Amino acid sequence: MAALAAAVTTALLVAATHASPPPDADVIIIGGGTAGCVLAARLCAALPRVRVLLLERGAPRNATEELLVRSPRLVAGSWSTPSVAAAFPSAANAGLRGRPVALVTGATLGGSSAVNAAQWSEPADDGAGAAAWGVAHLTATVAARAYARAAATLGVRVPPRGLRHEYLTDWVAAAAAAGLPRVTDAGGGAPQSRRGVWLQRLAIDGRGRRVDAGRAYVAPAARGACARNLVVRQGVTVARVVLAPHHGRGGGRRGGLVGVVGVEVVPTASAGDGRPPRTTTLRARLGVITAAGPYGSAPLLLRSGIGRPQALRSAGVRPVVDLPVGEGLLARSVGRVVGAYDGVPLAAVNNATLLADPATLRRWRAGRGGPLGAALSVGLGRVTTGEGAYFPAGFASSVPGKPEYNSGCLANPTSRGRLSLPVGAAATDPLTPPRVETNLLGNRRDMATLLACMRKLQAVVEGFRPAFGMTETVPGADTRLTEELVRRTATSGAHLVGGCSVGRVLEATLRVKGVGNLWVVDASALPAMPRSAGPMASVYMLAEHASEAFIRQFRGQ
Repeated sequence: MAALAAAVTTALLVAATHASPPPDADVIIIGGGTAGCVLAARLCAALPRVRVLLLERGAPRNATEELLVRSPRLVAGSWSTPSVAAAFPSAANAGLRGRPVALVTGATLGGSSAVNAAQWSEPADDGAGAAAWGVAHLTATVAARAYARAAATLGVRVPPRGLRHEYLTDWVAAAAAAGLPRVTDAGGGAPQSRRGVWLQRLAIDGRGRRVDAGRAYVAPAARGACARNLVVRQGVTVARVVLAPHHGRGGGRRGGLVGVVGVEVVPTASAGDGRPPRTTTLRARLGVITAAGPYGSAPLLLRSGIGRPQALRSAGVRPVVDLPVGEGLLARSVGRVVGAYDGVPLAAVNNATLLADPATLRRWRAGRGGPLGAALSVGLGRVTTGEGAYFPAGFASSVPGKPEYNSGCLANPTSRGRLSLPVGAAATDPLTPPRVETNLLGNRRDMATLLACMRKLQAVVEGFRPAFGMTETVPGADTRLTEELVRRTATSGAHLVGGCSVGRVLEATLRVKGVGNLWVVDASALPAMPRSAGPMASVYMLAEHASEAFIRQFRGQ
């Protein structure tokens, strides 16, 4: 009997030794950006027994970084601050005569919602575009509800007069004189069949402070309903997801699928120190959702062995699932039209002395707005219909003290690009930016659309001369806009979608094809560029919709 007891004890010890370690969380969300913050907050609040771990590569912000994020007027400073935004060059664009363009994405809690223009732009197709994405149960009506839910959480609004540029009313009048009437749409965008200008709703509160996804979703959840089941880890970068045979809820292996055991992470701060980063594995019981953004999710899948086998082998990665990850990107180009004016006094938002005055900062910190609470652009317009080209009205000068009108055409692209792992020894380094072929103006249709928009916008800006005393416009009235000029001056519109799109890489449920418990929810999942709108509102909407599906799926597990 004693021998039998000893044998049983030994067997139990051996079994315990070889058993899987306990999971670090039930659900791991990769990326504390626009979508990731929504997902984390919604899941932890609705499922109090589900442990949610949100991983964000950016470290907690210091006071200076927080000012760059919160002040709408200072947002441009965040783009050159590596601890807040990641900037890197694209590959050469044949459509731009071989020029690369600068790519910028958020690298802090809140993601790009913390460093963009804060414009709440719902697509001009009234939800029909979202309904055509192929996402399960996402109809135009469902999309409208999700947009409304996110907009209410953020508190988006047209800024009050004290937080608008003082010449915005004159801009609306000048646009009307140039044949672009003001249009009104409560959804935050112009109707698809209309041309004109409108005042844009922004994710900026009444005190002149940006409201990003971290502030609107994660912060209240972490200190309230989710204090016990939400953990936010900042300063860690996910190197890869760990794949293994996938087992269903009953324990049996599901044929043809692999599953995600967890993720491997490295400290973001180890970038550039010359030493191999220390890797830690975090395990997930129910699954992993990647919301690492259009520049993060696709490289993560590739480093994990999900992609085209030949390309993966060339990068030194063992192929696991054959999918067209990184293919089919859509990137927006912008053709700039700017003007200098002296017919009106220098606006407060462009007054270098006023911006540098400590009293201006004290006023803003006290919640009384002022120049630091003014957005870069509140007015938007459309000079063409059908193709979805639109333009912002910006009076915030690139150089303080210089009266400047900044605008440009942004058109919906049809030419597709590609994202791949970096070339050479850094191919599997999670701290090295991917290779991004934006393929801007890569076909005749995109070129024709942008050129037509710029020609009309050029005429509109010339019409502003009486109202603003324009002294110069670039390109000017005497400059004939040609295809060659546009190709040599156009640049990135900072909007990129696709790479892990529904249909190509993802099932309708946003699950990665061939992988049992891995999902992608961010701009890389969008198979089309939102029409006449930046992607931020659409990403919020998608994350709200996906959250409801995950809540139903994980409830009771």
